[in-house]
Amino acid sequence: MKFKVGDLVQLSAAGKKSDQNSHALGGCGIVIWIGESYADYPIETNWVNGVEFKDGQIRRIDFKPYELKFFKKSS
Repeated sequence: MKFKVGDLVQLSAAGKKSDQNSHALGGCGIVIWIGESYADYPIETNWVNGVEFKDGQIRRIDFKPYELKFFKKSS
């Protein structure tokens, strides 16, 4: 798996297209656990600043690998 615990991630283009991730748009997360590759959602994150979050709120959200990419600071 390309991600490891501690990586800073954001939604990939595929992750942004998925309706189930709409609450996480605009945010970023830290990978806190990686399960077996055969699991439905093997990457567990602590996610912050999603569009539906209150200021400073952190949520635990699980993702499939293709729904994430490494975080890049926008200019």
